[in-house]
Amino acid sequence: MTARFSPTTILWLAGHLLVTFIGFLLVSVEAFHTTFGKGVSEGIGASLIASGITGLTLYLYVKQSDTLQQRFEIFARAGLDRIFQYRSVHIREEYDRRLAGAKNIDIVGYGLSHFQQDFVGRFLQWSHQATVRVLLVDPDFPSKTNSFADQRDREENQRVGQIKSQVEEFELLISKLEGLNKDRFEVRRFRAIPSINLFRIDNEIFWGPYLMNQQSRNTPTLLVSRGGFLYDSLLAHFDALWAAASNQDASSARTLLQ
Repeated sequence: MTARFSPTTILWLAGHLLVTFIGFLLVSVEAFHTTFGKGVSEGIGASLIASGITGLTLYLYVKQSDTLQQRFEIFARAGLDRIFQYRSVHIREEYDRRLAGAKNIDIVGYGLSHFQQDFVGRFLQWSHQATVRVLLVDPDFPSKTNSFADQRDREENQRVGQIKSQVEEFELLISKLEGLNKDRFEVRRFRAIPSINLFRIDNEIFWGPYLMNQQSRNTPTLLVSRGGFLYDSLLAHFDALWAAASNQDASSARTLLQ
């Protein structure tokens, strides 16, 4: 792609290049030494070279600053705050700090075994202080013999059927957890292609991809905040999955949580 320069920029660059060129002539051409004296010629030439290079350097600095400013503006519009190399236990303290007084907690994943292990002791508290929505992949979708859950087991190089067992274990735990406010802590199965993992805590969302031959907890995670278009898009994605799960699995979900 050809770079485009405004007339002002062209004039600035041409002027400083010309000044630099004249400076080199005064320093290196013997005729100028004879006319003005070597010391004077070299002194003026060196000053012109320094001025020309300073002007060119200033242009590059301003140009680079504009590029960085544009990038910052893009990140700000998106609401992108941080990028972590890993998730789950690797950034546990990031979750803990935000969960302390959370009012809305949404999470979607496959079996969420690490989420259960890390936070099961807080489920009761959350159910009385927050609205909690948990989406687990339906381990029998699109079919029992060829499910997304089993395929993901293969992609993570783990035993086929492991995610299915994790889903059932999570549901059983919730169904038997005494004192849980089941009106505010709901678990549903979703039937869609599991494109991303997502963990919303109030006005922030942790999310990331599923990668081939990598455990989910070892893949990158991005943090976005409310006010950027990424937060709105991701929350809309979760709400759509939740509504679809409600329509197709409402009866089974009620049975599980009774």
